Amino acid sequence: MKHSLLLVFLFISVFSFGQKIKVKKGEVFIDKVKVAHIEKIKAKGLRHFQISDLDKNPIFRAGDLKVESLLFHSDKSYPYNAFFRDEAKDTLLINSKHHYFLSKKKIFKLAMEMGIFTPEGFQTTKFEELVEQTPKRPERILKKLDKERKLLSGKGHRVERDFNDLDIHLIAFPSEKAYSQLNKSMVDQVKYNIYIGDPHVEEGDHTLIGSAIREVGTVSGEYFFIFNTKKFPLASYHSMTFKIYGNKKELGIMDHDIKLSMGSKRSEAIKEMVRELIKRGKI
Repeated sequence: MKHSLLLVFLFISVFSFGQKIKVKKGEVFIDKVKVAHIEKIKAKGLRHFQISDLDKNPIFRAGDLKVESLLFHSDKSYPYNAFFRDEAKDTLLINSKHHYFLSKKKIFKLAMEMGIFTPEGFQTTKFEELVEQTPKRPERILKKLDKERKLLSGKGHRVERDFNDLDIHLIAFPSEKAYSQLNKSMVDQVKYNIYIGDPHVEEGDHTLIGSAIREVGTVSGEYFFIFNTKKFPLASYHSMTFKIYGNKKELGIMDHDIKLSMGSKRSEAIKEMVRELIKRGKI
């Protein structure tokens, strides 16, 4: 049975590669025969395409879907590609290992390789069969969510201390190149340890209560992040917006006391973030 399935997929693959696909002004041609229509549609910032038959009746869609981070909420998401239909809740993963940049021609090439579209049109039965056999989310994303889920146990953790909470001190480490907290872009990153009390005074009281990261180089500019000692992300600051992640709270410029300008010290901005979190009992 496995050998026959393999032969079927090999036949489909060779068959689809041997046919010429062309898209012109939204019309799709296979070997110069018009078989469908395709158009790009707006979908909350995601790249979606509507595929219709020759009479422009909607058949199915293709495009980007995403899973929101368990830790950073809407600030971070994991994208993947899928085929889906308006009347069906289930989606059909295009490739569980990679995230493609989908063009109109690429969509039909992939659909033909998977056997859900042929020169005769959309293959409903084949689509439904593959939907039943395919995971709903890519394994690579499930693994990332599992890693995030382990950090969720640190949500709400606070280090106990019995001295002045607002006596905040930082120890900065050398800048280094690293992946952004929010995406795959390389950034300049500075890490800090956050203390209550001065750690440089040998006989003084001080307690490590968390850490911070400042990163520069993402397409969105400069970001600050605060973590508790369990490495759970507590908050971020970017473009005058302060976000508290545990409860998805977003504070605009009038809702917090953090002040950051081009001439200000970045360490002071981190301290102000920590003070805001202390006020709210988050760190």
